Amino acid sequence: MRSVKPSFTLRRLQNILSVALSTAASIVVSGLIVSSPAITRIGSASGEDDASGWVDNSAVCAIPRPTPCPGRCSQLVVLAQNFDSVAPPILPLDWLATNALGPPPLWVTSNSGLPMPPAATLPNAAFVDDPGVVSDKRLDSLHFPVSGTGVQLTFEHNFNLEASDVDPNVGFDGAVLEMSFDGGNTFQDILAIGGSFSIGGYNRTISTDRGSPIAGRQAWSGNSGGFICTVVNLPFLPPGGRFRWRMASDNSGSGEGWRVDTVTISLCAPVPCQPPTPPPRPTPAPRPNPP
Repeated sequence: MRSVKPSFTLRRLQNILSVALSTAASIVVSGLIVSSPAITRIGSASGEDDASGWVDNSAVCAIPRPTPCPGRCSQLVVLAQNFDSVAPPILPLDWLATNALGPPPLWVTSNSGLPMPPAATLPNAAFVDDPGVVSDKRLDSLHFPVSGTGVQLTFEHNFNLEASDVDPNVGFDGAVLEMSFDGGNTFQDILAIGGSFSIGGYNRTISTDRGSPIAGRQAWSGNSGGFICTVVNLPFLPPGGRFRWRMASDNSGSGEGWRVDTVTISLCAPVPCQPPTPPPRPTPAPRPNPP
């Protein structure tokens, strides 16, 4: 017998250092021009959000990027979402919740309920239930306003999804991370498109005999015991790409659901190369006056 275990705003840019941006290579982020050699913390002092779908986020797994952006032709850009700029159940701007299978509810912004705690950074997190019927519930991020290389995605999540209490490698209901390279038309698993988990990766494989839409796939399942940190490394982020957090359940049994919070993406975005500053010319020694 199976047992049940007990949307992104770009933060306003601070201390922007001006650089000469050529028309062909300027970086436009939701109408804002990013022009800083290393933007590792972006957000207004007032805590206000802009209208682009990304918000200020001050605590994301506490894991720094492993290396800075190389050379003078790229800059570090950080985008973050903690779901705290909206009132539940509303999702942030341009975040999309759909049920490909199964009954309502869809993904929502939530500040209470199971699994506990309700958020990693209070008060809100994104949440979806885990019903006792076949379902396929999807949360798509906004379209990315930037592109670049050396991408690192971090997020915190709390899940309690139906899994085998006999085999710790088997899940019945599960959660996966997917990505689209074509603006959200098609999605693939994050591992299938060249991503890798540095921490917090999939922990089970979904059973193939109970009708799950993600049967046979690696996934998160079982009980995380609260919020855990997941870090994903990607070689490239395309313009207009999207991430998808997808929860799928099978034809019997249920769980408490899945919460996702404190999502941050950092990447090295291209900028016009600046020539190196020429070294100062030495001052010639004065010539002695002739006798």
